[in-house]
This record gives sequence, C-alpha cells and structure tokens, in this order.
Amino acid sequence: MKKRAQGAWVTLNASYYCAPVCHPGKFLDDASLLLEGARGITQSLADLLSQDVDINPDDLAKALWAVSLLMEMGQSSAEVAHGRIRRMRKEIREVEDGK
Repeated sequence: MKKRAQGAWVTLNASYYCAPVCHPGKFLDDASLLLEGARGITQSLADLLSQDVDINPDDLAKALWAVSLLMEMGQSSAEVAHGRIRRMRKEIREVEDGK
C-alpha cells in the first residue's frame, strides 16, 4: 500500500479525499461498515484456514490486502469524523464565549 497523501482519506493509485460537507456521524457510520466488513472477511478466512482445504496463496494474499485496505479506510473515516467533531466543538465554544 502506498503512503497516504497529505489530507487524503485513502491512497491507492490515486488519492481520495472526504467531502467537506459530510456530517461526522456519516463518517462514523462508514467506519463501522468498513470495519465490520474487514472483520467478516477475517472471520471467514479464519474459518476456511482451520479446515483441511487447499488455498491459493495468491488469493489469500489478495484477501488479506483487501482486509488491510478496509481497515485503513475505516480508520481514516473515524479520524476524519474525530477531527470534524473537534472543530465543531471549538466553533461552538467560540460562539458561546463571544456572547
């Protein structure tokens, strides 16, 4: 995986950025969905690996890469939500202090 570009949500072959108008709660919802998907894939892989089944190492590597990417995306989504919540709280405090 490439190093994430400054401010990017995720970087693959291109860098992707979060929409500036999206509510932090939506980012937290996305983080939950992404991390739940990663957990589901890892649980399925663990179940499969515990059985006596031939597994293609290339397919396993691709699946693990996908899990890693989903986890990075979920973490990035949570980080963006956290940053926006902090900014919102700061703006509210500034308005309250200005009264």
